[in-house]
Amino acid sequence: MKKTIASMLFFLTCWQLLCHFIIIDPVFFPAPLSIIKNTFFLLIQDNLLVQVFYSMKRLGLASLVAIPAAIFLAIAVTHVKNLDNYINPVIAFTFPLPKVAIYPLLLLIFGIDDTSKIVLIGIGIFYLIFINLRIGIKRLLNSQSYDLVRIYKLTRFDYIWNFILKGTQQELITGLKLGLNYGLTLVVVSEFSTSNNGIGYFIWRSWDQFKIINVYSGILILSILGFVFYFIFNTLIERASDRFY
Repeated sequence: MKKTIASMLFFLTCWQLLCHFIIIDPVFFPAPLSIIKNTFFLLIQDNLLVQVFYSMKRLGLASLVAIPAAIFLAIAVTHVKNLDNYINPVIAFTFPLPKVAIYPLLLLIFGIDDTSKIVLIGIGIFYLIFINLRIGIKRLLNSQSYDLVRIYKLTRFDYIWNFILKGTQQELITGLKLGLNYGLTLVVVSEFSTSNNGIGYFIWRSWDQFKIINVYSGILILSILGFVFYFIFNTLIERASDRFY
């Protein structure tokens, strides 16, 4: 962690000096201190915080649908006979497809309001959680622990909660980390063209109005959000690993 912070500080210091001595054009590459100052101004006095709220609301609503659906289907395909034979080819065929490519189709089906955006974000989150959790459940079912479960005949609730979900928490948390970070990307993409609010809309409008420093401020906010997700889930994964071992 210390090495990461030190390398970032070194990079930002070099960037600041290059701008100060006008070695790079500060119009297109504003100094880091100017970007930070501008971001605080936009958060406090402008409506950037409101735009972040709209984006997080879309991500949250998509997660509320996608996460339970991914968990349910992952458990179903690993326990219902022959269901995996039908679902796996569909997942294998559709997962490599860039989710942004189906956004125009979603706009035709759901319209240009938030529904199409939430569906797009939810699809991206769903795949990553489902695939990771499915791998974890299959690992668990092939382990010696599964023999003990069959011997003690756990109730359905204890089986799902204490054996499946707790036994695959590393894969589940990894899926959540990847899914939410990818979902954040889809939030921004979906807000570029068919939205009048959100962080993606803010970045696109700033580019359109040639407010370059505002573009950097929007990117900084996204970087902070991504880092927070990454840090939280990495911490959870480390704790899950400590408990496991």
